[in-house]
Amino acid sequence: MSPGVTARVHEGPSLESPAFVELRSRVAAVLQQQAPDIARRWERQARNVALREEESPSDDERSPRAAVTLVESFASALASDGVTTDDAVALGLAFGVEAFEAGASLHHTLKGLDLLSAMTMYAVENAVVAEAGQGDIADGVRLCRRLQQATSLLALAATKGYTQAVSDGLRDRFRLLRHDLRNPLGTIKSVLALMDDESVPADARAHPRFRAMAERNARSLDELIVDRLSDAAALLPALSHQRVSLRVIACGVRRDLRAEAETRDTSVLVADARVRVCVDAVSLELMLHTLLLSALQESAEGDELTIDFGDPTPDRATLVLTRAPGRMVVSDAAASTRLAALAARMGFRLTIGETTILSIPIRREEARDEPVAMPDQAVPVPVPRADSIAT
Repeated sequence: MSPGVTARVHEGPSLESPAFVELRSRVAAVLQQQAPDIARRWERQARNVALREEESPSDDERSPRAAVTLVESFASALASDGVTTDDAVALGLAFGVEAFEAGASLHHTLKGLDLLSAMTMYAVENAVVAEAGQGDIADGVRLCRRLQQATSLLALAATKGYTQAVSDGLRDRFRLLRHDLRNPLGTIKSVLALMDDESVPADARAHPRFRAMAERNARSLDELIVDRLSDAAALLPALSHQRVSLRVIACGVRRDLRAEAETRDTSVLVADARVRVCVDAVSLELMLHTLLLSALQESAEGDELTIDFGDPTPDRATLVLTRAPGRMVVSDAAASTRLAALAARMGFRLTIGETTILSIPIRREEARDEPVAMPDQAVPVPVPRADSIAT
């Protein structure tokens, strides 16, 4: 086992049959041996799940070591006579935090873990086939259930780690916002206190400088409220929008629906387009999946569906779906109504016909949560000397 992944051994009597103990021990050893290979394949395929470009520079810096450790934790769970290991929770928490810090959505984080689980299950399936003489069908099901328990715990811990990172990010955001709001507010309060201080000469209290300071800081407060407390700033980027390639999303959806397309002998072509935009990637993926599935359900043998992309404007991107030979993409009226309602619910505009157009809102990317230069600091306002007051 990996140094950080330890199997737990129960000292008491076991209710497991000797055949099942032998089976899970052998399969765990096979899984442990194959962990590096599974991790390398997962890294390549997870790139598509996470909507990362194939030529993304960060890919060269990514190490499969974390994935190896996760697979080894699954092997440890199989080798142990307990359900899981203590390390699985810590690994899941760390995985969720790292995903958030990398800007991935929770949706794609869990999809990545689901992919790793499926690849591990496939390796276990092959190992069980090789060890067919060591147990019966019930033992195979029991083994898969144990693996499912381990992967479910990992997903639960990853979700907790991710949401905890979200909470920490919100706390830091509001802490910075409080700091930036206190500066102009403190200056305004100091100016008002001085203007009401009857121990200060009336000419000094009425000096235009104080009014100008109060007005400047009031404007700064207003700008901070508009910018940092707007609806657009209400969500962290990883929870709402990601900068992604529309083609990568379309290719991912096509991959998910490959079996449906093959069943109907329908080709799905995705046009070459490398434009990256800041969109609600999760909603777009779900919407396109539903739209393409509806189109495939009406496909005939030899149909060809094409996904193309229009030139984006500053505030919208366009995805175009067509069907050769010239038939409507979705002709069923009830399906069209459901798709249009779903698109509206997700903030898209859908026009269905021989050419089906999905209009996607783009979010303008702005730097947020950075310190704002204040015109005056929240410090006591000095009283000008009477001989310095301009007349």
